[in-house]
Amino acid sequence: VVIFTSTAQHAATNNGQFDWCAWVPNTPCTMRLPPPSDKDAVTMEMIMASLPDVGQSCVQMAITWHLGRAQPDAIPLGQYTQEHFTESLALELIETFRVKLKDIENQILDQNAGLDLQYLVLLPSRVENSITI
Repeated sequence: VVIFTSTAQHAATNNGQFDWCAWVPNTPCTMRLPPPSDKDAVTMEMIMASLPDVGQSCVQMAITWHLGRAQPDAIPLGQYTQEHFTESLALELIETFRVKLKDIENQILDQNAGLDLQYLVLLPSRVENSITI
């Protein structure tokens, strides 16, 4: 559970967040008016007055971009910067894991081939070995 949470689940929620949050009305960081008590009374003017102003929107976009971008020191899932494992069985298991990750990557790429809007967030090569911020 810990490995899944810090790799694939984190990638699923983190890596695509700018695509969703960059359109501020999807996830406004703040609302300038209280929520309406009557849905039928909501107007476009009320919605626009509630949404964050341009400055707040820019801050939201900048924070989301920084949090969701690929980190320069990211280490892909299945790769290790230090040689922690030297036993032959461990090395064989790591190689088997890497082959399975490559198969998963190829399957995802095949499923996305030809799509105008591809979902590549969970490509193993884009999933980090751990969470880095």
